Order: sequence, then C-alpha cells, then structure tokens
Amino acid sequence: MARRTSPAAPTRQLLPPIDGPRLRAVPVDRSHVAELQACLEGATDYFQRTEGRLPEPDAALRLVEEAEADDARRVYCLVPHSGGAAVGVLDLYLHHPEPGVAHVGLLLFRESCQGIGYGKETVAALEHALQRAGFTALRCSVGDENPGAQAFWERIGFGEIGRLDGGVAVYERPFVEVS
Repeated sequence: MARRTSPAAPTRQLLPPIDGPRLRAVPVDRSHVAELQACLEGATDYFQRTEGRLPEPDAALRLVEEAEADDARRVYCLVPHSGGAAVGVLDLYLHHPEPGVAHVGLLLFRESCQGIGYGKETVAALEHALQRAGFTALRCSVGDENPGAQAFWERIGFGEIGRLDGGVAVYERPFVEVS
C-alpha cells in the first residue's frame, strides 16, 4: 500500500506534545489497539447514530493500520494525567485538505467521559500544538446525524465554512497570529 503525502507536508511531521489540563494525547501504535478499541466500544451511542451499528471488533486495528499507511495522519489515545485507561480518541490529518490546515477526523470520548469539558480542553491543547508547528487553522467535518457534535464545535468557536455531499458540515477555526 502506498503512503499518501501532501506535497507541502514533510514526511511524518512531528507535532509538539498535545497536553491539556487533565488529558494528554498519546500517539498510538499496534500496542494500543486494545485500549483504542475499548474507547470506541465505550461510545456506542456515536456509532449507533452515525453508522447504525456498534463498532466492528477490529475497528481500532483498522484505524491504526490506516494511520500507519498515511504520512499525514495521526491517531492518539487521550489519557488522563492522573493515570488509568484512555478516555478518548483523536484522529487527525495534517495538511489536509491544504498545507497549513489540520483536520480532525474523529474526536470521541467514552460516553461516561462526555459532558465534563474534555473535548474543549483537548481542542485547546491541539490548537496550541498545531500553532507551535506552524499550522494556520483547524477543521473538522460532522454529519447531520450528529447534531450534538455540531453544537459542540459551534459552542467552542468553530464556524461552518461549507457542506459536503451526504449531509456533512465542515467547520473551521483559523488561528490568531500571536506577534
């Protein structure tokens, strides 16, 4: 399988740590598959709403394999600083759809960890890391079947910049330059 790379994106660009007040993002590899799968299975409502079924038993392995095959893609487990199992997943595309823009493919928390501020904190930490790496904006795409996620992105300051086929809204927040 060929690796896909954006022409302006360096191969396997490293990002500064994504470290929030309560969670840190740990880059995943095959040793994290069970922990990643547990997070996916802990968000059954998301999968029922978006896919009409529970996550497949190999969903985490496929996610890791897809990220390994794509130089512009990063997948993270979101782990509490206090220790314990991962509480969420971040799937991120660098320089997508254009150089300088990062795109959240998935930001997902176990249902027991939703509504307590982890999402807002994770996005703030992600934006800080991306800005330090020279990115200019963060985007995400959310299907119309997931109005709670659309409301989340709007609540934290992302604006809808377009629509994709199949009822998908694209949100973006450009980074403010700090002089």
